[in-house]
Amino acid sequence: MNSRISYLCPMLLMAAIAVYSAAQPARLAAEDSTRPAVEEKNPHLWQPKTRSVAVFKNGLGFFMREGSVELRDGWCNAKHIPPAAFGTLAIYAHDEKETVDIVGSGPGEIIEFDDRDASSDAKAKRARLESSVNLKVQLTYKYKGQDRVAAGKLVSVGPQFAVLDSGSNSFAVPVDGVTKMQVLELPLRIHVDRDTAEASESKTTKLGMAYLRKGITWIPEYTLKVIDEDTAELTLRGTLVNEAEDLIHTDVHLVVGVPHFVHTQYMAPVAIGQVIRTIGSAVAPRAAMTQLTNNAAIFSNSNGSVGAQPDVISQPVNPAGGNLSSAMGNLPQMANASATDYTVYTKKDLTVRRGEKAIITLFTKKIKYSHIYRWTLPGKMKHLLVLHNSTDTAWTTGPCLALSEERPLSEDLLNYTPKGSNCEFPVTAAINIGHVKSERETDRKLKAHSPTHNVYLDLVTLEGTLKLRNYEQRAVEIIVTNPVPGKPIEAGDEGQISADSTKLELLKRAGTIRWTVKLEPGEVKTLTYSYERYVKSH
Repeated sequence: MNSRISYLCPMLLMAAIAVYSAAQPARLAAEDSTRPAVEEKNPHLWQPKTRSVAVFKNGLGFFMREGSVELRDGWCNAKHIPPAAFGTLAIYAHDEKETVDIVGSGPGEIIEFDDRDASSDAKAKRARLESSVNLKVQLTYKYKGQDRVAAGKLVSVGPQFAVLDSGSNSFAVPVDGVTKMQVLELPLRIHVDRDTAEASESKTTKLGMAYLRKGITWIPEYTLKVIDEDTAELTLRGTLVNEAEDLIHTDVHLVVGVPHFVHTQYMAPVAIGQVIRTIGSAVAPRAAMTQLTNNAAIFSNSNGSVGAQPDVISQPVNPAGGNLSSAMGNLPQMANASATDYTVYTKKDLTVRRGEKAIITLFTKKIKYSHIYRWTLPGKMKHLLVLHNSTDTAWTTGPCLALSEERPLSEDLLNYTPKGSNCEFPVTAAINIGHVKSERETDRKLKAHSPTHNVYLDLVTLEGTLKLRNYEQRAVEIIVTNPVPGKPIEAGDEGQISADSTKLELLKRAGTIRWTVKLEPGEVKTLTYSYERYVKSH
């Protein structure tokens, strides 16, 4: 009991001590002096726990909370108002025979004992006060003909007095004199409609809450370890950055692919149901999603912000998340580098509190790889590994470190790779593949074209050669891409000719010639081609 009690009068003081003390022995006897007492809870207070969160790479998370609560005439109270994207949230019943039909938001439920809002009968008033034990309330009451106000935690209700504990004082309030009660710090009121009399007999129900909010993201990163000539080990890890809210024993779903969120900065009430259904269906149980979409009360909290409580208690309901950009530092941003289809990596029973980061190993797979070389002129020859995705999941975009015998080979970006397809990962410059290009003019038609008076163009034909030599100890496959500043007319060794349809003006014509060449160790190959272009006559 607090060291000071407001002196309403000697009789009230004694009554307060008697009522407060009478409520304590059973609890105190059960407490061990070496450990703190467990805080008593009100059965009508809904305190949902975060069970799962789907984390996207654009800084948004789809949170799902749930918890059981005992209803009072179909109602319960809740404290948690998350800073939901689009200014919205959804609350739903798990039981298919129940529907959350009303969600109210405000500074706190107010009950007036005036025989209109609530009965002024002493028995009914006492029952209503008893249902609010262990909640913070503000009581308006009459004492000696004057209206008085007291606020604090309602610790007990006796035959004559209710005891409030404000933390620094305790108040004994005569029950018969109470005219109004306001529940503090619980801005949400939830009503559950039950379809059958059988369901109505039970006072306990299980409710869920779903919402989108900012402040959480994840960054994928890979390690590729070369094992032998055609096998490698690919490990995917995800760095979870949590600046939203505490995740305690929560199932975390790291989602590959970023949904198309257009109105994250604006109110979009019409789109709320669609957004929740689209995102939730990938990560939530089907039964829960059915209840969410059919039995949910979705409401806007943009005008339901909770201000300071009257006089005595002032506490924000739920602060916004931390600064995600600051927490990210110089970590790579992967929000836009992803595919449109979704793949979900799940880590169950994870605890990561707000402000923490966690590196999570998502999979380690043995994969097949092969080599390929690309020479895109006028650049140098490049050596790449072709990674074959025969695993059971897509690979998301992320930085990758390649290792061979504990030595680094390369660090680059591994691009999104669907199941059953391949991706190319750069290794290094191909110093063991010799490559030389040369061109010469073979024909010139002077003044072949005159676009305007006294302006003449020559038509020049050029012939080129590309010489390749394989110094590797194994056969190699090389893809050669040779852009030319004119119209390609001939290519040897089954070279594929294409024209640039965006450059059809005579002086701007362009095209490309491509070859796929296989060279045995020590083999030399010469590729030939020709093209023509117009140049100004001199």
